[in-house]
Amino acid sequence: MIKNNFQFRLIDDIEEATFDKSLEKFYGNGIEGTIKENIQNSLDARLYNDFSQPVYIKIKLDKIHRSQLPGINEVFEHINTLQGGNGYTRETVEYMKEQIDIEEVPVLTIEDKNTKGLTGAKSGQNFSSKDTFGIYAYKKGVHSIDESDDAEKSRGGSHGIGKIANNAASDINLMYFANCDYENNQHIGGTVHLIEHKLNENCFRATGYYSGINENGQFIPFENKNSHHIFRKNTRGLKIIIPYVRDEFFNTNEIIKAICDNFFLAILNNSIVIEISDGNNKEVMINNETIKEIVQDPQYYETRMEEMKKIYTPLYIDTYLNHEPKEIIVSNNLENFKFKLYFNYNEEIFTGRVAILRTIGMKITDLKVNNRVRKPFNAVLVGGNKEDSYLKSLENESHTDISENDIRDKKEKKNAKKFLNNLHLELKKVIDKITGENNTIDGAINTDDLFFETVVSFKKDIQNNTEKVELKKGDEIRKVKETKERRDKVGSKTSNENNNSGGIRRPRKIKRASDSTIETIITPFNAVARILFNKKELLNINIKETGLDSSISKCNLKLKIIDGSGNTVNEKFNIQEYYQVIIDNNNAKKCLISEDTIYEIDINDGIIDLELFVNEDIQNNLKFMYELEVES
Repeated sequence: MIKNNFQFRLIDDIEEATFDKSLEKFYGNGIEGTIKENIQNSLDARLYNDFSQPVYIKIKLDKIHRSQLPGINEVFEHINTLQGGNGYTRETVEYMKEQIDIEEVPVLTIEDKNTKGLTGAKSGQNFSSKDTFGIYAYKKGVHSIDESDDAEKSRGGSHGIGKIANNAASDINLMYFANCDYENNQHIGGTVHLIEHKLNENCFRATGYYSGINENGQFIPFENKNSHHIFRKNTRGLKIIIPYVRDEFFNTNEIIKAICDNFFLAILNNSIVIEISDGNNKEVMINNETIKEIVQDPQYYETRMEEMKKIYTPLYIDTYLNHEPKEIIVSNNLENFKFKLYFNYNEEIFTGRVAILRTIGMKITDLKVNNRVRKPFNAVLVGGNKEDSYLKSLENESHTDISENDIRDKKEKKNAKKFLNNLHLELKKVIDKITGENNTIDGAINTDDLFFETVVSFKKDIQNNTEKVELKKGDEIRKVKETKERRDKVGSKTSNENNNSGGIRRPRKIKRASDSTIETIITPFNAVARILFNKKELLNINIKETGLDSSISKCNLKLKIIDGSGNTVNEKFNIQEYYQVIIDNNNAKKCLISEDTIYEIDINDGIIDLELFVNEDIQNNLKFMYELEVES
């Protein structure tokens, strides 16, 4: 048997000539995806569950000569045989082949300490469920389970495919790893992800494993006897080595931002300390003190609050450190989940976001609260082990979003959707309550200046449109100027047409689909009478002012929010989140409501007459545009 360094399993024939789709997904996440995946793995493998000693991580951008990469000639031997099944795959293959000409290869290494390292390396591919080395080295889509239930719930990883993020960071999809376990056993492994291919009349699977192999055809890892410093790992823990790292990933500043953006809470809690260095002798230490300086440094972050429209890390850190948390409870139909919400209201904040985090200190997503993305707030949401476990079930494989989309059980999917809806609802309550408290109208409005301006303006208008007549005693009176009667050029008839251009505002019809029987009309302001009370309002709409026939007896009414600039907000308004109940006074019944529309409203003598009751903790201060929907 020929002794190879990279092992590719034989197959009968080539069936799939495209790359693993996960490679493209993780590549799309950029260096942030690679950093997030590896730091999360280090936190999951922490030696001290209570973080009495923080996890220490060293990230380095380096270079190595191609000849010092173990098994690299075999890798290119396989790459040179690849034949893509479509244009994109062929283009990728050609690019991979070109990398053979690079002598000094860029390398990214990520090494952790105060971690357990991988266990059971000596078992090789013949591993048990407790041997994490075999799972990490030789399995796809498998997630090792921690013996401690609480530790397992708090872990960041759950899908078991995130390790491919390291391959996606390499131009030739190659990565190595060096491991040192609790007995100081040191081993080295690695993978390269290609496509199914043919070499020397044999067909091979897409994945090659840097590993030895025994007489039974089972993989056995190599002992790490590599003398190069990039491959050495002599302290307990794991070291990731990514050669041919993509040019856009080879960026110290982007790595620093990726760390702070995704693990600011772990850093502030002293759960993790990270050191970054590059080939230019630039070294940056990120800990619970230096992170405060980094997020205020303009070389990394936007420091003007009103310009923070995409990256919110400086705001999150300020919110977490300077605001006391409040508890919110979110239900999923079956049970309640308790979260701590750190909330910061500030008029200078342009875009409102909520950072959703795991207890280990990893951010999952910047949540956009429905219909509240332009509110001036910033918030941080974090739960406990129970909440972590549930959030994991909602995460995508990149740990960058939560949704019910990946849940297949119909009942669980329904519960997850309910949880997410309730999460948005509870957050809206807090946002609206605090926004209302900061925008109360206190006392009467002083109208002295308004009256003065009106009187002065009125006097000027009189002077401009009248003639002055002086009396003998020196007083003056005003005589209205008479306008000459305007006659037509032909004949002597008086023109009585009204040329006043400031007429009543007319309704505007919205163009409908050719097959629709519904006519939609934007109601002009002069047709609407709205009276606001504390928790109630009265709404009357005269459909005669819209040009509709007063004989119409039914209609639907759609509500759209108008912002402070007078523009219509594009996001769909949810009526039931704002109003508790709506009564149709024309029939004394509750109205049927769905999303932004009130259905089947009675019209009596051309008048819509509604009574609307506002939900508790909601400030009744929104302005609306009303659209009538009638059968044509």
